[in-house]
Amino acid sequence: MSMTGNKGKVLFVYPNSEGYGGVPNGIALLSGCLRQAGFETKCFDTTFLKSPPLDHMNRQRYGTVDKSDASMTWGEWSPELSKKIPELFIKIIDEFKPDVIAVSFAEMDYIYGCSLLEIIHDKKIPIIAGGVFPTLCPEIVIENPCIDAVCIGEGEDALVEFAECIVERRDYSNVKNIWLKKDGVVVKNPLRPLKDMNMLPFQDWSIFDQRHFYKPYCGGFPKTAFIELSRGCHFDCTYCCNTARKKLFKGLGNYIRHRDVDKTIDEIVYLKGKWGIEVIFFIDDNFLAIREERFNYFCEQYQNRVNLPFYIQTRSETIREDFVKRLNEINVSTIAIGVEHGSEEYRKKYMHRMMSNDELKRSFDIVHKYGIRTTANIIMALPYEDENYFKETIKLLRVLKPSSVTLSYLQTFHGTMMHEMAVKEGYIKKDYIIPDTRNFLVMNRFPPDRIRHYYENFRKYIDGELEI
Repeated sequence: MSMTGNKGKVLFVYPNSEGYGGVPNGIALLSGCLRQAGFETKCFDTTFLKSPPLDHMNRQRYGTVDKSDASMTWGEWSPELSKKIPELFIKIIDEFKPDVIAVSFAEMDYIYGCSLLEIIHDKKIPIIAGGVFPTLCPEIVIENPCIDAVCIGEGEDALVEFAECIVERRDYSNVKNIWLKKDGVVVKNPLRPLKDMNMLPFQDWSIFDQRHFYKPYCGGFPKTAFIELSRGCHFDCTYCCNTARKKLFKGLGNYIRHRDVDKTIDEIVYLKGKWGIEVIFFIDDNFLAIREERFNYFCEQYQNRVNLPFYIQTRSETIREDFVKRLNEINVSTIAIGVEHGSEEYRKKYMHRMMSNDELKRSFDIVHKYGIRTTANIIMALPYEDENYFKETIKLLRVLKPSSVTLSYLQTFHGTMMHEMAVKEGYIKKDYIIPDTRNFLVMNRFPPDRIRHYYENFRKYIDGELEI
């Protein structure tokens, strides 16, 4: 990696409000880009201050993840830590003296993140917001009096250019991908072409609390790296932001992009050597949607140069027995498959997922044939869902027999078709911003107390301890 220079200073703000560790891939990449351009970077991170790892604790409590003591790795949390956040935030700003503050927002962190920015509003430091929520809802974010600019879409080039304009006192009102306030007017700049993934630097982990390196997995906390081999997804699931992003980036280059295998392996080798990583999580939306020649080359290079346990996520349509057999030979640990719902009718009508239950059964059977751990990803508390629909999910999981299940409440993110469905039916208000991972839909057909019952007893239903 390139060494940092003295061009200027950028402070990232990561307002993680639910206490779950893991290196945020986007910030790590952006920091790498800024350092490559000669900037010094730091990160103010609330992950281990704001709250205990609530989602992890709930999953453990209700049996959907293996037991592991997060406090042994992420530390004991107390309310006193949360109270220190304003003081610590001001302290890092006064000591680091950043030229720019860059805050990364997921929707569920937006309200909390804005409350942090209010603390430093009188510092008069330019603040730029980026991430999925600002990308899909720039009109909401740019109206916030604490935010001076919004980065829409990929920020690897836009943030560097914006920061350079700030420190060099140049006009930044025409930086592509940036909306900004100027003389009381919002300037909306056009988007730039999508980034060539081979031009990305390696992730910069140096700005993070090293507790982020450890992620709960199979009852332990191995050092885990989140790695991209590709970006984008071919599909248009109604609960996912990919559909909106595809529309936003139309005409700006290929939405589905691939990173050179050798460069990806180079980054893994670098992270392994510098930080001692133990497990790789490939965060591609659909890992096995890959050409056979590229797949074979990846397997060869990964086995020869890395050979660490790794896990992937993919769709059932992409599961091929020859691919699974080869993955097993190169140390794959888990294959997560998006099931999402047990009813074929519901999936097709409301989720735009066209696979059959037979197709799902075929894919899980192939993976299990080679003794590979599986995870079934499930969403509940969906628009138009009722108890009978949800019981179909339980029935299907009893057939699929996944090694583990990731059960999540639907997050009706702005920009998704499911958000539009929920607003249309009055399950949620149009301007409601999700504050955390709980269920917020109010549906007479599936009341909150029944949703909570199935969430808390989900493992018991799957294992047959409770009858459907």
